[in-house]
Amino acid sequence: MKNPLYKRLKREFVHDLPKYIVIFLFLVLPIALCAGYMIGNDSMIRTYNEAKEKYMLEDGHFQTMFSLSQEKIAEIERTESIKVYPLEYKEEQSDKKHTVRIYDLSDRTEVDTICVHKGALPKSASEIALDRLYCENNGISVGDKYKIKDKVYKISGFVSLFDYSCLFKRNTDTMFNAQTFTIAILTHEGFDALDEGNLVYNYAYRFFTRLDEKTAHTRNSDLRKSLYRYAAESGNMLTDYLAKEDNQAINFSITDIDGDLTMMLIFGILIVGGLAFVFALSIKSQIEGEMGSIGTLKAMGYKNGELLRHYLILPTSVTLLAGVVGNVLAYTALKDYLVRLYYHSYSLPTYTTYYNAKAFLFTTVIPIALVVCINVVILVRSLKVPALQFLRGTLSKKRAQKVLPLSKKLPFMTRFRARVIGQNVGTYVALFFGTLFACVILLFGLMMSPLLSHYKEVVIASQLAPYQTVLKSDVPVSDAEAEKLYFAQLTYGLDDVMIYGVEKTGAESKYLQKLSLTSGKVVVNNAMSEKYGLNKGSHFTMGQKFGDKKYDFSVSDVFANDGALVVFIPSEDFLATFLSEEYLISYLSKERLTVEDAMIYKTITIDDLTTTSDQLTSSMGDVFLLFTVFSVILFALLIYLLAKIVIEKNAKQISMMKILGYKTKEVSRAYNVPTGIVVMVSLAINTLLSVLLIKVLWNAIVPLRMRGWVGFYVAPYLYPVIMALGFVSYLAVYFIESLKISKISLSETLKGAI
Repeated sequence: MKNPLYKRLKREFVHDLPKYIVIFLFLVLPIALCAGYMIGNDSMIRTYNEAKEKYMLEDGHFQTMFSLSQEKIAEIERTESIKVYPLEYKEEQSDKKHTVRIYDLSDRTEVDTICVHKGALPKSASEIALDRLYCENNGISVGDKYKIKDKVYKISGFVSLFDYSCLFKRNTDTMFNAQTFTIAILTHEGFDALDEGNLVYNYAYRFFTRLDEKTAHTRNSDLRKSLYRYAAESGNMLTDYLAKEDNQAINFSITDIDGDLTMMLIFGILIVGGLAFVFALSIKSQIEGEMGSIGTLKAMGYKNGELLRHYLILPTSVTLLAGVVGNVLAYTALKDYLVRLYYHSYSLPTYTTYYNAKAFLFTTVIPIALVVCINVVILVRSLKVPALQFLRGTLSKKRAQKVLPLSKKLPFMTRFRARVIGQNVGTYVALFFGTLFACVILLFGLMMSPLLSHYKEVVIASQLAPYQTVLKSDVPVSDAEAEKLYFAQLTYGLDDVMIYGVEKTGAESKYLQKLSLTSGKVVVNNAMSEKYGLNKGSHFTMGQKFGDKKYDFSVSDVFANDGALVVFIPSEDFLATFLSEEYLISYLSKERLTVEDAMIYKTITIDDLTTTSDQLTSSMGDVFLLFTVFSVILFALLIYLLAKIVIEKNAKQISMMKILGYKTKEVSRAYNVPTGIVVMVSLAINTLLSVLLIKVLWNAIVPLRMRGWVGFYVAPYLYPVIMALGFVSYLAVYFIESLKISKISLSETLKGAI
């Protein structure tokens, strides 16, 4: 004979339809997100790896102060077994004051070749091709006019360069910049027509054979030293050297894509695991409501295994259906949407979709297995109770605990609500942890935009000067407002750190009045201190960017300055530490220096320092919004599911209150207000816990994955915002559950079984 409970599946499903709809929708979203990310990410990673050879990606590049002769290039190729490709560029300003890095089309036929997304490559000196993402961010179309200085070009097409898959202006920048920085392609004639003053002598190189990561690291290390020597022998200077493996413009995008996949999988598993827990609570509540029926069936000889299978059918079916629907959404609309998010951040080559079985395994098979395993554990434990205890209406084998005495001076309803909380403490504990999880996601989604705005404000407020200009050589500077600094770069951790040799401080300086230096020691800025934990009395060691020398420093103070990572040192100590060929001259000024552009190595303005916040806001805005919306939905659904369990668990008591003459509104206040109290208390505690948790994760993970530093910050107004969102979510649940209470009949308390 078939298990009679199977006949009730349809009725149980219809009875709990709102709950299963909520759980279904909540399962679909993480499954679709994870599957979409897996499909999109795996396809982009495969496209990226195939593009290395398709677009003849360099193994690295280097720059010199002056041009290398053909004889010197031939000598380098012969002795180092590499192929060197001149890849010079010129940097100009557009009429919008955007930086345009312009390459010669003829130089990119054998190395770092061009991917055309729309339109065509330029065919005349009056045409120009620009980076696709830059054009997207600035509302530029193919065929538009684009002005650089006094020259007007017609945009022939949108392109991407594989060596600029992420638009870093400099490898030392904290963040890429696809808003005000772009690469551009001109014909050979158009390139030659530009001013030679901004010409950068850049050279790409490729090894004759593809090397594994370990071998490439050794070869690049040796090559760097050799190039430094070759340049010095000819009276030249190596100003930059960057292996492909260290190039953020090449690797940042793929590292981010790969890292996001791991985080999204963990995120999805946590959500499904949390929902499995809610499933278990829901099933346990259902069992408590059907104790009479289950006790009768057990007494008739039905085995625990038969009952177990029955109560697994609906949650497993809902999870399976959610997995199927989630995968359909992932392979259709969601995959393309998530890929577009990446293409709104990175200048990737054209995308090809590859399908894989991992998405189904990790987003459907594993969630179903997780739900089944957790539910089996809960059900097996519950069904071990003897049939007699089911018939008596008690699942616990433990003796009844003493009721906590409450003062009779307290109003009856206050004591009643306290009893409700005590009787449902397990459910409310689950609500507490569910609220914590929701708060973490909600706070993360809400905090990022104000964090970046605050970072921008702090950087602007703490800038050293409106202009900082680094020169290629120590040329005379006539600007009265300019102050001289010695400039070098060393490496520490992931970062290139700026070292400033300071001549004037305090009252003698126009820009560094609050800086105080001590002979033999250094001062680090806020960014350096926060990222690496360097404070007064700390000792640390930095290394040369292109050499093997190590430098030990002792910190005397921390200077209020954010943005780049900076170390200040007295000029006397600086000159005693570095050789003349190891540093450059820099100036702080209120206006742009009146020196020839050909003598300027780099200029740092406030726009360069605020690029991080501007770019992150643009590229990640949709992601932040997605997190925020999802977390609000998560929070509301968790409250709904757990509040529903409380009402179902106390259905007979609610019915008894109605028999005693209490109205629906009074009963609702008696049972929903305790839930509201727990929600708001949990929300207040968990908001603070979320701040602490995210801060710990921020300080632990961001330094390992991000060059530069953006300090942790939570805008004060977010605390009341989170509380308000939680309260609004609770009000919605309150009215829904009040309707549920109104439908509980007066005869409920007289039923021995449903």
